[in-house]
Amino acid sequence: MRIAWNNLLSLLVLGTILITGCATKSASPVPSDFLFIMDVKSAGDFDGCAVHVNLHIDANGRGKYETYDSECAIEYDTNHMVTYQREQVIEKGNFELSGAELDNLWTAINKNSFFNLTEDYRMAMGFSFAFILVEADGRRHIVDNIGMEVPEIKAIVDATDSIMPEGVNLTYGEGFLP
Repeated sequence: MRIAWNNLLSLLVLGTILITGCATKSASPVPSDFLFIMDVKSAGDFDGCAVHVNLHIDANGRGKYETYDSECAIEYDTNHMVTYQREQVIEKGNFELSGAELDNLWTAINKNSFFNLTEDYRMAMGFSFAFILVEADGRRHIVDNIGMEVPEIKAIVDATDSIMPEGVNLTYGEGFLP
């Protein structure tokens, strides 16, 4: 009887330790409905027209990208999303972000007040280009940027570039500074 009581007491202590350890573990600040879509120029070599990278990252850090030849034009669908044809795709792949990388992306989005940025930063012509859509906490915000360099957008592109797989390089800038 004494052995059974000691075993039960040991199990209770072990269970308390396990539950307490799990309860104090910090949860990711990234909302469970997080979705990040970016379309931006590739830093790779290209002849003539720009090569772009279209990428998607979800709340679990699962990402996918497609590098495509823009054929010197950016097209949008009726939902204001950047589109391109399958035959324009040069390369595609999947990747997985660590929890820290996903948290860093979310931090960059918030630090640069993405949800407060104007939706349209466009000039008739220029080198800067970034299309960004973020969904989180039940909100959805799109920022479309052509021609002018916006420091907050540059910071988000740079943060994203730092977490992309090797060989997938994003570029932004060299446009008009307002």
